[in-house]
Amino acid sequence: MKRWFVGMTALGLACGGDSSGPGATSVTGVAGDNQSGSKGASLPVPLSFTALGSDGLPVEGITVTWSATPAGAAAFTPMSGPTDANGIASTNVVLGTTVGTITMQASLNGVSPVVYHATVLDPCDSFTPYTVGQSVAGALTTFDCLRQAWYYDYYSVDLPVGQHSLRFSMRGSGTFEDTFLDLYTAGRQIAAFDDDSILGQAGARNSQLDIILPGDTSYILGANSFDQFATGNYTLSSESRATMMNGCRQVWVVRGVTVTDSIKATDCPDSSATTKYYDVARIVVFGPSVLTLRMSSTTLNPSLALYTLNPSSYARALVASNDDSSAGVSTNAFIQYPVPANNFYDIIIGTSTGGESGAYTFEVASSTTLSPRIAGSPGLSSGRNNWWRDVTISKRSGR
Repeated sequence: MKRWFVGMTALGLACGGDSSGPGATSVTGVAGDNQSGSKGASLPVPLSFTALGSDGLPVEGITVTWSATPAGAAAFTPMSGPTDANGIASTNVVLGTTVGTITMQASLNGVSPVVYHATVLDPCDSFTPYTVGQSVAGALTTFDCLRQAWYYDYYSVDLPVGQHSLRFSMRGSGTFEDTFLDLYTAGRQIAAFDDDSILGQAGARNSQLDIILPGDTSYILGANSFDQFATGNYTLSSESRATMMNGCRQVWVVRGVTVTDSIKATDCPDSSATTKYYDVARIVVFGPSVLTLRMSSTTLNPSLALYTLNPSSYARALVASNDDSSAGVSTNAFIQYPVPANNFYDIIIGTSTGGESGAYTFEVASSTTLSPRIAGSPGLSSGRNNWWRDVTISKRSGR
């Protein structure tokens, strides 16, 4: 599942080597040099060469022994054996845990060792290219990137121009059933995460991350687990979804997206005497900066509320709300909130009056700075500000 780079070299060598048994005077057809792979991975091209005698013909039965520098940087199958009837020696390589450049040597009688080079990549810096719509069978292993107490596989996702509404799913198999999925920007800032496909429901331990993104940019998927040091097989898949919210289940958004949807009686209900229905958007904001939200409609009276979100307990705390952006002039909702520090937020997209339904447009402005207040707009309704100590998700004291 990792990305490989393959190179081949042909060499002729003489002198040195093992003094026992039949020997060679040169080698040719050297293959498998200059490959790359993550630690613990198998090199895709076996290391091989052909041993030649003084007459320039292949020599059978020359003992070849394979080794690595530093010791243990690679494992060989076979580690030692004779050249075949065509004078060929070959071995398969599994990389060890040494990160960086290593050398591998084939020692044989009559010539200097045949030297190969490989680059062992840090799995925390290795991203497998991934295309939306692709299904990947992967596995978390102890050779994968270890962040704090969780193993990660990383995938790079390049999106074309245009807004995208996507669903990323991760499903464990066998004893590995509690998956966790992160999404990062190309600059490695967290953009979204998902634990359980249906929060709090037994048996729904697979991950389903719904997000609306601006295009023409790159993201990084981090496939991992809820439990510490968990390993096992999983399937990663994705698909395009309608550009809309999803009632009580959050849809992640980022700056610069616009959503046209509707409030329906099937959306998330509140507990008021005359029920108000709402959708939930979720966003991570890096502060200090300004978050600007707008909701407009010609069929209902919009209402917006902004809550901080504790990603360990999913507890919310209200920090800003707005009903009419311009009292007596506009019933559209508008929030411009100065975010003091990095944090996760839930945005409640609803109505001012119970029982209302109808279409609306919701926008997260791309600007991170203050813009002029809409004429006649009241100030923000503010509450308690929480802050997220490590916005890269230092996991998870609870669900």
